[in-house]
Amino acid sequence: MSRWFPAAVGAVLTLASVVLGFSVHRDVPAFDAALRDAAGSCGPDLVSAAAVVSFLLSPGLATIAVVSLVLRALLAGEVLVFKAAVLLGVAWSTILARFAYRRVRPVEYDLPSYPSGHVTAVTAVAFTGVVLCAHLAPRLLRVAVGVAVVAVVLTAASRVVLEMHWFTDTVGAVLATTGVGLLAALALRLLPVGVGSKGEQP
Repeated sequence: MSRWFPAAVGAVLTLASVVLGFSVHRDVPAFDAALRDAAGSCGPDLVSAAAVVSFLLSPGLATIAVVSLVLRALLAGEVLVFKAAVLLGVAWSTILARFAYRRVRPVEYDLPSYPSGHVTAVTAVAFTGVVLCAHLAPRLLRVAVGVAVVAVVLTAASRVVLEMHWFTDTVGAVLATTGVGLLAALALRLLPVGVGSKGEQP
């Protein structure tokens, strides 16, 4: 498969996040409002479960992952791990785009809403984990992808249930982080074996 394909997908996802961000930063779409209203009627058990998920799958997870990767790279001198740390950091940095959109949250809060910080962080960790798995344990790649998807979906759902974000905040976070992640992985030559151009090793 040509290197142009992941580059094109990454660019399209990133652009889609930008377009979505500027489309919703002032006006709240009807489905966002409907989901916010539905979240407001959730029972206490569901809200409590969402709070636990939001606590466990949070930007703190990404911080621990970055620090762990950097320390491992420095102590063991592993280039792959160092590149993974850079990939995670670059993908996570898409959260800074929130200061360009400055979207208001469903609840009063001092940080802009789009994209979701929790979903951005968890998606960055999940994406980096999948890339590392493709290199270190390719037989487990499908499992890694499954775990990554579940983690991102649970995080997104928890933020909507807790009314901390609009649904489109979570979608935009996944689009931006995955898109930038693909482009960064390509630049860092971290694409799995067989994805690069013919005769080329990642």
